Amino acid sequence: MENQKEPGAVLKENQDEKPGIINEIPEIKIFGKGEGGDDGSEGRQIRRNLFMVAVAIAVICIAVGVFKVWDAFRDFDSTIMEEKDKQFYSLISSEDINIENALTSFCREADTFFARNQLEELRREWVESGKSDTAGLRKYIENNTMLSNPVYADMLMVDGDKIVLSASGNKAYSFRTEADGRGLRICSDGDGRYFMAYEVSGRGGVRYEALLSLEQLYINAIGNSPARGVMLMDSTAALVINQRAGLIEITSPADEHDESTAKLISFMTDCQGSQESHGMSFEFKRPDGNPYTARMIVQPSGRTTNGEFAIGIATDFDEALKPSRNAAEKILIYGGMSVAGVIVLLFMLLLMRRANTVSNNELEILKKKNNAMAELNQNMQALAHHQRLETIGTMTASIAHDFNNLLTPIMGYSMMAAEMLPDDQAEIQDYMMEVYNASVKAKDIVQRLADLSKKGKEESFKDLDPVEIIRSSLKVTLPAKPKNVEVRGRFSSGHAKIRGDQTQVSQLVINIVLNAYDAMREAGGTLTVSTRIEDGWVALRFKDTGTGMDAETLSRIFDPFYTTKESGKGTGLGLAIVHQICDTHGGKVYVDSEPGVGTEFRINFPMIEGDEDFRKGTTKVIRSDEIRERLDQQTEY
Repeated sequence: MENQKEPGAVLKENQDEKPGIINEIPEIKIFGKGEGGDDGSEGRQIRRNLFMVAVAIAVICIAVGVFKVWDAFRDFDSTIMEEKDKQFYSLISSEDINIENALTSFCREADTFFARNQLEELRREWVESGKSDTAGLRKYIENNTMLSNPVYADMLMVDGDKIVLSASGNKAYSFRTEADGRGLRICSDGDGRYFMAYEVSGRGGVRYEALLSLEQLYINAIGNSPARGVMLMDSTAALVINQRAGLIEITSPADEHDESTAKLISFMTDCQGSQESHGMSFEFKRPDGNPYTARMIVQPSGRTTNGEFAIGIATDFDEALKPSRNAAEKILIYGGMSVAGVIVLLFMLLLMRRANTVSNNELEILKKKNNAMAELNQNMQALAHHQRLETIGTMTASIAHDFNNLLTPIMGYSMMAAEMLPDDQAEIQDYMMEVYNASVKAKDIVQRLADLSKKGKEESFKDLDPVEIIRSSLKVTLPAKPKNVEVRGRFSSGHAKIRGDQTQVSQLVINIVLNAYDAMREAGGTLTVSTRIEDGWVALRFKDTGTGMDAETLSRIFDPFYTTKESGKGTGLGLAIVHQICDTHGGKVYVDSEPGVGTEFRINFPMIEGDEDFRKGTTKVIRSDEIRERLDQQTEY
């Protein structure tokens, strides 16, 4: 490795380095004080002045920023208050609709009941009896249809100023206000409970009153949650409905209240009198004596949909504002710390910049050299592997020729000798046949060596249908297929063609299939053969469920003469020939394998241009007892 140069030196590569590496790197000189790199005192002064101007601008920007942040922080409370007021008005609108729906439903049911003919008939009977017999009317009113209404309290029949009948039997009611345009008014009973009466005029000077419970109206429309702080006031400002400690309180504004409640009721009364919506903040004290700010928003009855009640919402504004205030304070503090940190960091970066420039340049040079060395190493490894294959090919071609010359007479003479022996020399004939069979096996090995050395000539290439080659090759390998192995196929390449030597491509398929059979011979399994189109390639896939291979074995499977089979059961040339055939045809071979799971070979051949019209294949399982018949019939599977 190139030794590191000292700062200020000239960096160059050795002149005797191998081709393929960057042999010359531009000279980089680091000038010190007094050398050609000095800009002079005038240049230093200009840079110093620019630095001071930049610092002054930064300080001004920081000061302005801090002031603006503080100014925004001061306006923060008012902004939050406006947002909270909007939320309260939205909440008031929701409560208003709930009250209106409850009142409308109550009045509609009352109108329906009071308009019944049976009620009028019973009233006439009562009049005819001299207004003395109320039994029929009482029973009818006691069982009125409004009993299921959640806000219903009682029903009255009034003759003049006298309450004649009451569904509950309680006649001690007094009306506190006059009926408004809707027919509603406030009344109370002898126990001090308040109701809203809905008045409907009947015949003969009789009036009917349906009483609505204000407490139930509050619970149904507003809810039973003290935290919401909702207060209702009738349109005449005669009553205030409030919730304290989980209880509904109905009082008169003139009644005695605690200081905070009195202030809120007074503000609500003012808003109701002016019929204007307002919001106001109050300074109160908590039970522990600590002060806090309360905020109340009031919508007068004239501005509500229900028209009967003014609605006010009061809340602890400090508690509502506290999270936002804390967040703003943290933003201010941490923002200032961040700005200070950025300033310090920039200052340090300026100090380190000149020193880092030299280191970065040297590091970049070393990276380029390292990348060049890595690329050269890969190229040399690939070249060595290619040269090794060429050497083996040349050697095997010569050996194959010499061995063929020796094996031919051995095969011929052994067969002639066997034929010349008399019939009673059967044992010697068997020996001669063993010699002949061994010669045949040796000739097959020699042929494999010759195949390894063949490069293939493009002039012998022709258009091939890979599906047909796979079918014919599977038929050839059928005698070697174990009975406990199933073959499945899915051909999705349609009529796509490749260009190549039919014999070599068939040999490629046969070698892979035989290897798969050997891997599944003991435990059995499934061999799945498929084809499809992938971005201009015809992909052949062979996936078995055999024993699989570990990483070390997988890295050497294409080396000639490498085999994991027992002695005498393999030559280690099958996959080497597969690799050589792929290379000759411009193809690619990929292998995935996992011990105990199986192995998948993926062979990609270039598809002939313009032959992309293919149909989708189908998948069928071929059982061991059917495979021979289907192959003979050339059935797609």
